[in-house]
Amino acid sequence: MNDKLEKTLKELIPYIIIIGIIFLLLPLLMGKTASAMTYIIQIGIFPLTAFGCGVFYKTQKKRNNLFLCLIAPIFYAVSALLYGMWRTSWYTVLIYIVAYFLCGYLGQLLGDLLPFGKKDSAKQEGAPRRRSLRARRVNVKEEEKPSEAFQTEDPNEDTQFDTSTTQDDIEAILNDIHNRK
Repeated sequence: MNDKLEKTLKELIPYIIIIGIIFLLLPLLMGKTASAMTYIIQIGIFPLTAFGCGVFYKTQKKRNNLFLCLIAPIFYAVSALLYGMWRTSWYTVLIYIVAYFLCGYLGQLLGDLLPFGKKDSAKQEGAPRRRSLRARRVNVKEEEKPSEAFQTEDPNEDTQFDTSTTQDDIEAILNDIHNRK
């Protein structure tokens, strides 16, 4: 179990760094009072960061990871404690924590719907693309009647074989076969 957790955390290191930098450094621009920059950061940049990291992780790794959804809320909680955002309204901080979790999760769900994430699925799974071994069917119309030279004879008739086939007859038969295709 420890190895699996270590592997998961190693995969998440770039996302932890990106989310950490954005969530811990951008609140320095907000200031102590509620301004337009505060709303732009909390309602625009933070959710887009969580959403974008979720989409990018899903398209790269092809699986969901709830730990990734938890990174943004944890960093937001830390920045709320560091910069005193909880003093004005702690329930607003809780709403933002839930919203950032949902943004990360919705980003991973959207990663399933994007077309460029599915193109390389056969290459990553190690399954080589194979051509079909079946012969390709030539476009033959069923309504086409066979030429008179190739119609079957009635088996009840007395059949006599003609041994006087010439080279011209063979070429005519081959041309009929060729034209029939």
